[in-house]
Amino acid sequence: MENRNPFVIVDGNSLMHRAFHALPPLSNEDGVFTNAVFGFLSMLLKVVSDHHPDYLAVAFDMKGPTFRHTQYPEYKGTRKPMAPELGPQFPLIRECLTDMGVQQLTCPTFEADDILGTMARRCEEAGIPALLVTGDRDSLQLVTEQSSVLYTKRGVTEVVLYTPEKVLEDFGVTPEQIPDLKGLMGDASDNIPGIPGIGEKTAVKLLSQYGSLEAVLEHADADLKGKQREKVLSGADLGRMSKALATITRQVPLEIELEECRRTSFEGARDILSRLGMQSILSRIDKLESAPEQAPAEAIPERVFSEEVLLDTGDALSDFVLTVQGPLALHLGRELTLALSDGRCARVPFATDLLGGGIPMDEAVLRLSPLLSGPNCLILYGAKRLMTDLARFGAQVNAPFEDDQILQYLLSPQKGKYEAPEDACALYRRFDLDLSKVQAQNMEALYRDIELPLSRTLFSMERDGFLADRNVLAQLGEKFTAQADALREEILSLCGVGPFNVNSTQQLGDVLYNKLGLPAKKKTSRGYSTDAESLQEIADKHPAIEKILLYRQVTKLNSTYIEGLLSLMDRSGRVHSWFDQTTAATGRISSSEPNLQNIPVRTDMGREIRRAFIAPEGCVLVDGDYSQIELRLLAHLSGDEAMVDAFNRGQDIHARTAAEVYGVPLEEVTHEMRSSAKAVNFGIVYGISEFGLSQNLHISRFEARDFIARYFARYPKVRRFMDECVTKGKSDGYSITLYGRRRPLPELSSPNYNMRQFGERAAMNTPVQGTAADIIKIAMNRVYARLKEEGLRARLILQVHDELILECPKEEEQAATELLRSCMEHAAELSVPLFVDIHSGHSWYETK
Repeated sequence: MENRNPFVIVDGNSLMHRAFHALPPLSNEDGVFTNAVFGFLSMLLKVVSDHHPDYLAVAFDMKGPTFRHTQYPEYKGTRKPMAPELGPQFPLIRECLTDMGVQQLTCPTFEADDILGTMARRCEEAGIPALLVTGDRDSLQLVTEQSSVLYTKRGVTEVVLYTPEKVLEDFGVTPEQIPDLKGLMGDASDNIPGIPGIGEKTAVKLLSQYGSLEAVLEHADADLKGKQREKVLSGADLGRMSKALATITRQVPLEIELEECRRTSFEGARDILSRLGMQSILSRIDKLESAPEQAPAEAIPERVFSEEVLLDTGDALSDFVLTVQGPLALHLGRELTLALSDGRCARVPFATDLLGGGIPMDEAVLRLSPLLSGPNCLILYGAKRLMTDLARFGAQVNAPFEDDQILQYLLSPQKGKYEAPEDACALYRRFDLDLSKVQAQNMEALYRDIELPLSRTLFSMERDGFLADRNVLAQLGEKFTAQADALREEILSLCGVGPFNVNSTQQLGDVLYNKLGLPAKKKTSRGYSTDAESLQEIADKHPAIEKILLYRQVTKLNSTYIEGLLSLMDRSGRVHSWFDQTTAATGRISSSEPNLQNIPVRTDMGREIRRAFIAPEGCVLVDGDYSQIELRLLAHLSGDEAMVDAFNRGQDIHARTAAEVYGVPLEEVTHEMRSSAKAVNFGIVYGISEFGLSQNLHISRFEARDFIARYFARYPKVRRFMDECVTKGKSDGYSITLYGRRRPLPELSSPNYNMRQFGERAAMNTPVQGTAADIIKIAMNRVYARLKEEGLRARLILQVHDELILECPKEEEQAATELLRSCMEHAAELSVPLFVDIHSGHSWYETK
């Protein structure tokens, strides 16, 4: 198990019973029995103190029959009724846990150990070690390399930590064989019959020989002798049923995310613990909360490089490469430097025209090839950029690698630019430190499972590029130029003050505000503001304003996208955008040189530019676009029943919202109602204000305030979720996504009101936006890997927000479509389905 702080999951019923029977009757001044509560909390605090969990949850049984009772009505039929002194303590412990901020997990017809199994599976999938606290031996079947069981052997003080080796040592079977063991020998405590006449020793012996219950039954007729053979054959059906009853399901439909179980302060339970007279528990909480935070790993000593060699010939470099074993840092700057895990470092000067000596860079790259494709892990800074640089010399990085730039980004996503190392030695030292910090913040899974693989995915997209049609771009350029010329003449005519330079903000400001006397909204040191916001506020004051805004749009499209794209096309007509994964604080990928993500899609002119992006002859573009992913995530994260229900029913969420807010049947929702609801649905994700909504819908602030109030009245858990995001952001200092990505929120403590408001909006939308960013990255990695695995010639060439585009041969269109849909819709398992709109066509325009 990797050295990370665990997710502790407690079997609440088991621990309460153990505590009740281990301690003498205790009560508070009011005569309320508290011994089970006291023992439970004592054990819980000891586990937290000993294991420092990052996540904590308690599972409870629910009243009523379980799915096992439908299989065997006598299941647990021999259990004695619960002691009258114990029953009333369950509501008390649940109240304590609620005030302590501990998540409590239940699910109808399932038992607590089924919940433990499900949560352990989800932890394993997320790369988080799980520690299951229980007194139920059945749970030992859940022990794996990633999940251990802390078994309360006697009372709440004597415990045993079970690993796979410990289970085998104590019981003679592996964890996976525990259900087989119960199938053979039964379990009197749960009234599981097993095979009559087969005891524990015999069962262990049979499993040691045959491996499973099924194998024992299969070989019984031929291999077993005498009464043992008769017992096994006659009790086969009971054995199969008993194994089924003893098998813990790991697929309980729990509507909770792992991040919702992150451990917080226990201070909130102070009132109830005082009421119950548990001063010693309060003292232990005070001690626990005041203790310094336990690091999940030992402090990393600074790496020392004691031996340096100069490699100034190709042969010397090749000889050195052959000696490399284990991880090494590689830094390509003015010279090549290598730092090895054994303390050696090497400096390789490059030969230049001005300075003799050294090795030509192309030769140095060639000599490095065994390392670039070998088994040793490379520690890099900016791996994708390095892969691009090396590709110019025909070299590929096929070796496993680490990337310290990504680590720095995860630790400080708001910075945008990060500290590049001077050489490989500095890189190795910095990597050790940054990796330990990422591990301490529980982001290693995010780093290894999402961000690192994404480097290769993005490199492939950059290398392949997107084919553009030069003729279409040229025609659009001519069209936009003519439009701009006509608009400029129209602006001059409408203003009627003589010729002036429409592109000059100073001259335009003078014309609009001085000569035409229009009301000025903002004034800077250089004159009146003519930015888009200022002009839109006076758009109804003069007919020239609308033309000026349109003129700017046309000229920008022409200069940025037509002239820009023509200048950036390679000889084959392809455009190679640069995708940056270490820029946006939200986790989004950005695009530049050219920025293909900013091509306008809400205007006819912007969409026309997409006609220029095409598939090569014999190929087609396949475009997959997530449908309302952020709203689906809002439904999942908030758990709001009405919103979840709408998505699960496949309803139009905007129409459903309108029906909820306006109080009308779904079929009576008008286009205007739906538009208003849509504006609020999308605005809520970004923390829209009543002022912002009033501007968007062109209604009064009073009407906007009333609409928002009615919205939250119909979706109360959305309001609660957003409030909790802000509260948690203030207490933690950061917001977090489902995948553990953190966004620091220093703005929340700013003395500036507007800055604090920005921080609150960021706290609200980061869990949604950031998780959406994580999901599209997961989908991209899966698409890239599946295309390679299945040997398809299709390739991923573009990502724009929630949209992925494949270029594929026409004969692969169906296979590529199915692959794209599968990878995108199964990138995350939520309480609502992810849905992807997929279209294909010759041009990007046709796919939309």
